[in-house]
Amino acid sequence: MGWVAAAAMVFAPVVGCAQTVGKPMAFDVASIRQNVGNIGTCSPDQLLPTPRGFHMTNCPLNVAVGAAYVPTTGNPLGYLVEDRIAGMPNWLKQERYNIDARIADSDAEAWRDPAQQKEMLHAMMQTLLAERCKLVVHRERKDKPIYALVVGKNGPKLKASDSDEVEAIRAKHPEATAVPGGSGFFFRGQGRIDMYGVTTGTLALLLSGPAGRPVVDKTGLTGKYDIHLEMAQPGQPAAEGADDSGASVFSAVQSQLGLKLESQKDQVENLVIDHIERPSPN
Repeated sequence: MGWVAAAAMVFAPVVGCAQTVGKPMAFDVASIRQNVGNIGTCSPDQLLPTPRGFHMTNCPLNVAVGAAYVPTTGNPLGYLVEDRIAGMPNWLKQERYNIDARIADSDAEAWRDPAQQKEMLHAMMQTLLAERCKLVVHRERKDKPIYALVVGKNGPKLKASDSDEVEAIRAKHPEATAVPGGSGFFFRGQGRIDMYGVTTGTLALLLSGPAGRPVVDKTGLTGKYDIHLEMAQPGQPAAEGADDSGASVFSAVQSQLGLKLESQKDQVENLVIDHIERPSPN
């Protein structure tokens, strides 16, 4: 599943949303159907919020669970969805599904606010999975190996973002994809990743896949940046200590960004599935 991101759970109510107080936030209309004819890669452009809802194509439902519940800090991409969710039945990882969900007209104004949209999406996905898959979960924290993203000895080499406005970034970089569970946009090309309007927390999120374990932002940097990173086979785990000619994620981050990935152990929150069923018919 490579670069599919899993987004954060939000516990607080969303201010400014039009849904009835006390009711769980929910999509107005949602369809979940098994995809039996197109088994292939589940990529970022197949798992996206839309101007009026959410769309997922040809992805296993563990990705949808991750999109609703896996926390932002040290957030995984792809393979780490499995690493951070315990108690998954095999079908949850193997069977492919399509989801098409639409928000109510009364929620459209709040949905246009990127911060509110992110919170609304997580809450609505949780409601959808609880209603259609009878999903019940709890959380546990465990010490796990991570990489800490820290500032290198000669300081960061990061370019301040030209703009962190969503529409400005979309207009200038139409090929870029919004980062689920993070800020800003990214584009993955052959041997490179381009990021626009991202925090170092989002950078850590996007490095978790190629690094092979959760990456936690410990830089202390608070700006938003435009980042160009070249490395071998982005989206695939790289071997720590690979030589510079291979442009491993470790050498690339250090030489190109002035940052460093340090191996550490840290408390990582895990999601435990207590109960889940195949989705009920639409």
